[in-house]
Amino acid sequence: MKRLGFFLLNIAVSLYLFVNGVLGFVNTSKSEFYTLVHTLGLPWGRDFDHALIIVLSICAVVAGVLLLVSVFRNDVLAINIILFIFIALWVAFIVIVDIIHPLSYKVEPLAYLKQLSAHLMILGALFTSTKHFGRIYYN
Repeated sequence: MKRLGFFLLNIAVSLYLFVNGVLGFVNTSKSEFYTLVHTLGLPWGRDFDHALIIVLSICAVVAGVLLLVSVFRNDVLAINIILFIFIALWVAFIVIVDIIHPLSYKVEPLAYLKQLSAHLMILGALFTSTKHFGRIYYN
């Protein structure tokens, strides 16, 4: 039963990352990365913001695809490195979007908690997807 839970969790996270990355290409305002970049309020203009959203979207698509492949193949070497990089990006995302942003704007408590819990679930799933923390169950 534990294997099935890890399997479903990895599938869910890989699909989430992949879809979020694709949304960054197709419609940047629907992507989680749009929220991140606009919360930062970088002074370099719209073109830089759009380029940053595209770069983050590429990272999400790559991480999602590699995680999905690694669910079915145990020998994907780069997946742990990419997942650790994406974990660092996701922690920064949570700090900026879920901690700093609500300090600047009035947010509805229930909507805020729903968003925070979803972001923390993704972070937890990313941790369990790495070999160091959770992928040992395949052996």
